[in-house]
Amino acid sequence: MCGRFAQIEPVDVIAQRLQVDEVLVQNTAPRYNICPGEDIVALVHTQSKKLVELRWGLIPYWAKDASAFKPLINARVETVIQKPSFKRAFFNNRCIIPASGFYEWKKEGAKKIPYFITVDDFFGLAGIYDRVTINDKQLLTCAILTTAASEQMSIIHNRMPVIIRQSEFEQWLHNKTSSEMLEKLMQPFNTLVMYPVSPKVNNPSYKEPDCISPV
Repeated sequence: MCGRFAQIEPVDVIAQRLQVDEVLVQNTAPRYNICPGEDIVALVHTQSKKLVELRWGLIPYWAKDASAFKPLINARVETVIQKPSFKRAFFNNRCIIPASGFYEWKKEGAKKIPYFITVDDFFGLAGIYDRVTINDKQLLTCAILTTAASEQMSIIHNRMPVIIRQSEFEQWLHNKTSSEMLEKLMQPFNTLVMYPVSPKVNNPSYKEPDCISPV
């Protein structure tokens, strides 16, 4: 699964890099320990290309009691087109979540050692999003897609988020991208930079820059 990540590049730099048409984001500070339930920055492309805020934890549009629905933070690529919670969003509402890296925990005996995993290039995590009404207010919520771990990643964990390189962003976002191409984009990524970090990151409220510092 993917349960934590970091996004430390300034939003205005991301917007310039991606040549977006609109930036609809309030929280623009670097973020070193993003957790489920928080609002995150995502790239969407409908009539125009935008950076928006999505609540991490997807609640499908059909949820009758959205306030009581347990948000879904991940969607497995193996079943994403079969699950009622994800199918419509996968085909109509794909997004890119810009990331500086993500965290995963390696079991070593009774301990779990946190690792920061990144890519030596600008990248994003593949996501899907949906729109739901809670207490008469519309909310955009999202899930991060996960796949089987690459050979490199498997020494830490058996799952990993789907990594999309910048050159592939438009293909992922475009509604007319073929199923064959989407399947190709969702393959495990094997050129990673991985290193252990401080257990401080275990605390969801700890948000300091040293979350990503090697130990």
